[in-house]
Amino acid sequence: MSTPIRFAQGDTVRHPKRPEWGLGTVRSIQAIVQPDGSRAQRLTVDFANQGRKNINTAIAPLTREGDAPPTTAKTTAAVASANGSTDASGGGSGGSGWLDALDPEGAKSNELWDLPDELSDPFASPAERLKATLQTYRFSTEPRALMDWAVVQTGLNDPLSKYTRSELEQAFPRYVRDRDAHLKDLVRQLKRANDYAALKDAGRGLISAAQSALDKAIRN
Repeated sequence: MSTPIRFAQGDTVRHPKRPEWGLGTVRSIQAIVQPDGSRAQRLTVDFANQGRKNINTAIAPLTREGDAPPTTAKTTAAVASANGSTDASGGGSGGSGWLDALDPEGAKSNELWDLPDELSDPFASPAERLKATLQTYRFSTEPRALMDWAVVQTGLNDPLSKYTRSELEQAFPRYVRDRDAHLKDLVRQLKRANDYAALKDAGRGLISAAQSALDKAIRN
């Protein structure tokens, strides 16, 4: 069992399940004891994109900036292996139209459309990767949701400091294309393994966009 991170006032943190909140600063700390006797902290955190939040570290374990190694892009072969597919592009056969103009060589990594590591982590089960993938369907071209997506992809509190809104709007469809293909690959893996319990579990409590995408992938 890993030792919980102990935070101090002034620490810079992120919420791993809500990366679109951006960086947060710990403003106050209260030591608490959970019903099972374990110790945790109740933090008051000011997040760049979400404002002030009260966080119980036993429920929402935060990460402290500088503790984890920097995220690196997976090689094409590793991602393909994790997906159970030989098509590393995730887009199937055939051309991709105007989207390929964003990456004419078809092999360059780009932070705007690369799928987050947790979606294709080879050390996570297909069921875990499926749940992580379905969570990304909360993003859309709606202005606030598009900015949340860009924060997650770039790690920047203000993605517009690096990209124009037009660049974000052009990159998002490519991300969606690869994300949808990735979802289909994961569903195929679970169906081949006859793990319908995992598919049923993944379908609990989804927003409509994610439920629709999952239903479509299961039918195909």
